[in-house]
Amino acid sequence: MNKYISKLIDHYALYKLHKKRSRSPQFNKPKMQAINIKDANNFFVEPELPPIAFSPVKEGATYQEGKFSFKSQVNTQWQNNDHATGYYFKSNNNPQNISVIMVHGWRSEGFGHFDKLFLDDFKEKGFNLFYYTLPLHLDRQPNTSLYSGEYMISANVEGTVEAIKQAVTDLRALIKWIKEKKGEKVILIGISLGGYVTNLTATLEAQIDGLISIMYANSLSFSIWKTVPGKYIKEDLVNNGFTYEELKDYWNIIDPSQYNPLITNDNILLISGLYDQYVLLEDTNRLWKQWQQPKRLLYPCGHAGIVLCRKKIRRDVMKYINKFTVSMKG
Repeated sequence: MNKYISKLIDHYALYKLHKKRSRSPQFNKPKMQAINIKDANNFFVEPELPPIAFSPVKEGATYQEGKFSFKSQVNTQWQNNDHATGYYFKSNNNPQNISVIMVHGWRSEGFGHFDKLFLDDFKEKGFNLFYYTLPLHLDRQPNTSLYSGEYMISANVEGTVEAIKQAVTDLRALIKWIKEKKGEKVILIGISLGGYVTNLTATLEAQIDGLISIMYANSLSFSIWKTVPGKYIKEDLVNNGFTYEELKDYWNIIDPSQYNPLITNDNILLISGLYDQYVLLEDTNRLWKQWQQPKRLLYPCGHAGIVLCRKKIRRDVMKYINKFTVSMKG
């Protein structure tokens, strides 16, 4: 029964998702050759320490809340996208010296999932919190974009690689700032596409102390070609004679399962839904096996389990954070 209901909910959510789709084709034939994964460290250049602007919005007895921004070190054709942005919650008392960075999913229209899942519990622990905005989403969304994230994952093959590179570079810049300016431990939490971005970042950035990836995507080429969310992007590619093999070749450089994480497996937690129709278990298994099987939780739900299993996700994540934050003391 759980399997049937979970798939039904995901299919309904996907129906609503596709009611808003790109008005015109986005395919652009790649001008450059695919980048070999051996050149990943040259492609994903380590960012410099960014000057970050903090704009307080609310002052409380225990927390200051506001927005942050800094200039991206990867430039695109959209000026407003080239400033990394997000929200912060600065604790007046952070006894465990921990910052948590949370990264939302594709086409997200806000950070409501994080508010409902973790905000109260993390504030109770006194963590510093950062909600990081992915490129081409929310206030980084270009005026010509129909919906949040339209240009981040698309049939513009090189444009998607550029957006992922920017996402990872900006996230690493934020981690670098926290480490050098605050001297705090950093835990990344990503949901869906955000999980994919945090996973990829964990293969490039050694200063991450913990990673929690929820309903994460893995191979974007697989997701576009083999799952319902990517069907219109796939249609755009097929209509222009671009094959699955070509897409895999070009997007290999941004596939987290091509690399190993730079943090210990003891500080990684992966969460997936057994009946997820957005990101298939076949693909998430690939990452889990490549990473030598870190701790993984499989819920009897679909992608909508982010909402339906909210209490369980919160409980399991908090239990895991309690476990490895203690091990990181000192």
